[in-house]
Amino acid sequence: MALLGQKRPARKPTRREKEVASRGTRNASDADSQWLTVDRLAHDGRGIAHDESGKTQFIDQALPGERVTLAIHRTHKRFNEAHVRARDNAADSRVTPPCAYFGSCGGCDLQHMALDAQRTHKVQVLGEHATRNGVTLPEIQPLGDDESRYRRRARIGVRVTDAGELQFGFRGRGSNQLVDITTCSVLVPELDRLLAPLRELIESLEAPKRLGHLELTAAEGQVIVVVRQLKAVPRDAQRWQAFAEQHGLVVGWRVGRDPVVLEWLSGTPNAAYSLSVGATTLRLAFSPGDFVQVNAALNQRLIDTAFEWLGDVSGLKVMDLYAGVGNLTLAAAAAGASEVAGIEGSQGMVDQLMVNAEANGLAQVSARRADLSKALPSLEGIDLLVLDPPRDGAQPLCEELARDLHAGRVSRVPQRVLYIACDPTTLMRDARLLQDAGYRVTRALMADMFVHTAHLESMLLLERAED
Repeated sequence: MALLGQKRPARKPTRREKEVASRGTRNASDADSQWLTVDRLAHDGRGIAHDESGKTQFIDQALPGERVTLAIHRTHKRFNEAHVRARDNAADSRVTPPCAYFGSCGGCDLQHMALDAQRTHKVQVLGEHATRNGVTLPEIQPLGDDESRYRRRARIGVRVTDAGELQFGFRGRGSNQLVDITTCSVLVPELDRLLAPLRELIESLEAPKRLGHLELTAAEGQVIVVVRQLKAVPRDAQRWQAFAEQHGLVVGWRVGRDPVVLEWLSGTPNAAYSLSVGATTLRLAFSPGDFVQVNAALNQRLIDTAFEWLGDVSGLKVMDLYAGVGNLTLAAAAAGASEVAGIEGSQGMVDQLMVNAEANGLAQVSARRADLSKALPSLEGIDLLVLDPPRDGAQPLCEELARDLHAGRVSRVPQRVLYIACDPTTLMRDARLLQDAGYRVTRALMADMFVHTAHLESMLLLERAED
């Protein structure tokens, strides 16, 4: 490892870094003198307490009901950010984190909470977002799974320090530094068991500094490793090829900076996953860079629930916006919809969606590319609109639907909207627009797609009254 890099003189901290460091110790002695009781959890899973002056304290890894003293690591005008210095009691929901890297790795921030408590918290978060936006929800259905090894995709950072030490893992909590790992408790087993051998391989490379990161994907019957290679190193390419053969992998690297070229070193990628819709099993192929849900089991259960809510869709005209490679588009067609149009911003995923439709014999599916932040599709004659947008949500579309309803243009407005979201803030903003225009939320669900994190997936079914 000594040859991985040459040690350079220590860099002087920047002015910004000095300011952050000074905030890190401010008022720590004051916090030592107070025992505070944690009242509740913030949306991001931190405990909330108030000091004697009433100032709010956001406390890492503290749970409701616990009495703690704090070490404040960042102060603000109206609140402080802190971690626990001492704990007088443990909450009933506290458990031993299953991962040895908990607290340093920035990935899983709720492993100190029991799974049922995590899901109760996430249901409450979704409900609070609805209340804050004035959205009326029915009872929120929680959807989770006991299997914590759910991640079928991961991005592993690689860095060689100035001292020549290899860092291999995920970013640390609140840091750009990498936390060295040899195992990960949330990766599917076929990816987890590769971590230690991958680290050993990188240590043996001629030029590990030429690596940026690794992208790991577990597909059905195939594991794919894509290496971000800043500059080609032929002898390292040979090492990757030998590693791929030894472990039965498909390995490629993205080489260069401008342009970046993807070259497959060993094997041919044939990534796919299966999805069941009633008695039909679909096979959806995807490329390593395409978006697919990382939690295969929860994705299937989300699809099951969606069509349980929708009932018989035979003969309906459906439009699926932000369609990806066809997760919901093909499911709607397999469920019996007469016409299904998928719209997606990536031409590569549009092409893959159509390949998937043809491979599964779904002739009623069409797809096209559109930038949905700029050009909104016509919804004339559409019975069911499916939305699965990125974190920004679908505000322009929901505003257009609301304008059409207020103007009485009901033929341009679908009877039902199935909205799947990865951000409850933008979901409830958009749901309020639709509610004010005459839609009603008839079903609500919180899907624990990312176990042990504060992230939540949610799904709403909105329906408008019959004319």
